[in-house]
This record gives sequence, C-alpha cells and structure tokens, in this order.
Amino acid sequence: MNQPSDSDQTINSDQTIIRYLLNDLSAEDQARFEEAYLSDGSLFEQVQALEEELIENYVKGDLSGRERRRFERHYLASDQRRAKIEFARELVQVCSPKSSAKTAIDDSIWSKFLSLLSHLQPLANLRPAHVFGIAVALLSLVVGGLVIELLRLRGQLATVGAEVAAVERRAEESELRLVHVREQLAKEREQSVELRDKLDNINSRLDRSAQEQTGAQAPKNQIVFLALAPGVRSIINLDRAVIYPNTSFVELRVELEERGSTFSRSYRAVVKTIDGDREIWKQEGIKSRRRKSARYVIVRAPADRFKAAGAQEFTLTLDALTAGGKGYEELESYYFQVTASRR
Repeated sequence: MNQPSDSDQTINSDQTIIRYLLNDLSAEDQARFEEAYLSDGSLFEQVQALEEELIENYVKGDLSGRERRRFERHYLASDQRRAKIEFARELVQVCSPKSSAKTAIDDSIWSKFLSLLSHLQPLANLRPAHVFGIAVALLSLVVGGLVIELLRLRGQLATVGAEVAAVERRAEESELRLVHVREQLAKEREQSVELRDKLDNINSRLDRSAQEQTGAQAPKNQIVFLALAPGVRSIINLDRAVIYPNTSFVELRVELEERGSTFSRSYRAVVKTIDGDREIWKQEGIKSRRRKSARYVIVRAPADRFKAAGAQEFTLTLDALTAGGKGYEELESYYFQVTASRR
C-alpha cells in the first residue's frame, strides 16, 4: 500500500485547509491545493467539515483577531458563504428564546408568591374570624391577579413560540439552501475534473503535433542561431532556441548598445542557469563586429552544455575589459531559453 508523501500530508492537514479557506496561502500553494481538492473526494469532504467548523467558531466569536479579520475580508465576499453563516447563527440562537421565556415565567410566579407572603405576615396577630375574612378577600384578589398574570405570560409564551417557529422555518430554509449549494459545488467539481481531462487531451495532441512538425523541419546543420537584443532582458518574454540531437553549437549573437569607446575593448561572456545560478560556459577575448550601423559580438557555446544543464532558462552576462586591462566590468545581462527537441 502506497504511503502518502509529505506534500500530501501537508495538503491534507487541518491547518493548511483553514489557511486555504481564509485565503492565507501563497498563489503557488493555493493552486496546488485546489488541484488536489478537485481530484480527491476525501479531501473535498474534509474541506467541507472544516468549513462548517470555521463558520461555527466565527458565529460564536471563538476566532482569534487575525483569523476573524481575514474571515470577514475574504469569506464574507460570497453570497453563498453569507447564507451559510446566517444559517449557523440561527441554529445557535434557536433554543435561547424558549429558555429565556421559561425563566421569565418562573421568576414572575415566584415574585408573586413572595409578595403574597409579605402581605399576609401582619395578619398573624388578628382574630381568627377577621383573619379568615381578610384571607378570603386577599386570596380572591391574588387568585384573580395570578390568573391575569398567567394569561399574560401565556400570551408572551405564544409569541415566543411563534418566533421560535419562524426561526426554525428560516433554519430549515437555510439548510435547504446549504444542501443546494453543496450539490452545486459537487457538480462544479465534477465539471472541473472533466474540463481538466479534456484540456490535458488537447494539450497532448498539440504537443504531438508540434513534435511532428518540429521533427519534419529539423535543421540539417549542426549550429543553432539565436539573436539577443539589448532591450529584451525580461524573464517573462524569453528569446528561445531549440536544439536537436545533431546540434553541436548554440551561436548567440548579442547586439551592443552605444557605450562610448567600449567597442574597441575585448569582451567576456558567461552563460549561467537562471535556476541555481550555475555557470555552464565562459568565453573570453571576444571582439565586437559591425554590420551596417549595428555592433554585436558572437558567442558560440557547445550544445552539450545546455543539454547537461538540466534547465531551459539561462542568462548571458556580457563583460568588457577595463581600460587598464586588469579586470572586467559588467555591461549587460540577457535572458534566453534553450530547449531540447526529442526528435
């Protein structure tokens, strides 16, 4: 039986899921979590359970200050999520009216009883006949008052019961909405999985087609050329060269900018990988060339160095020999990409 990897354990942890629900993950970790979330049914159920627990803690006020701020800023942005929160809040409050009404009734009856005792206390010193008559009169008044009070409390209790019934109806409606939301999420997850499978199939067909076209147009010569312009130094839009099994060299033509008398100097070129900053090639003693009004240098690097680098993105740093000839000063850095064709 295969053991889960460390990355799977990290994704499945409660802390990671809560950070995802609070939008507290980096863009890379969030994309990786959503990919696992859409393809793993058990993780989907785990997310739903922790989501309900997080909502309950928010309603009860058990979240920390930072978690509450992130929850309100991110989680309350969705109408569906606000419906879940309203449902949870109503569930917490659903039983409180009954208990408070019962307490009010008990307190009222007990206060009436104590008041009756206090009024009957002075009658202990009177004659029995007088006491009996007064007691009957007072008892009639008290009974009448208690009947009126009971009727009033029954009316309050009926009102509370109606409010409780209304809350319960709203809770049922919220539960139905929550079930509908869960069904919608499940359908969207299934559609996302199907769409991802279709996209994977399309990309596979496009890759095979591109490989076939590239193989049909593979150059017969053993040198691949790539021009690097001074204005292109961004890793977003890289200049690209493709090397083939029969390619021996990658020739980089580097255009120079106007920099006074640097054209007469000797140059040094250093090629490194962007990932890890590993040097794969260095060439010194390079002289500039002229073509029409442009100045450039030619750097020819063995193709095997790029194949063995295990990377596709590189930088070429161009240095000029100082006037005294004792060292080099850096002029420019150029970004480019070299990929190996399979055919």
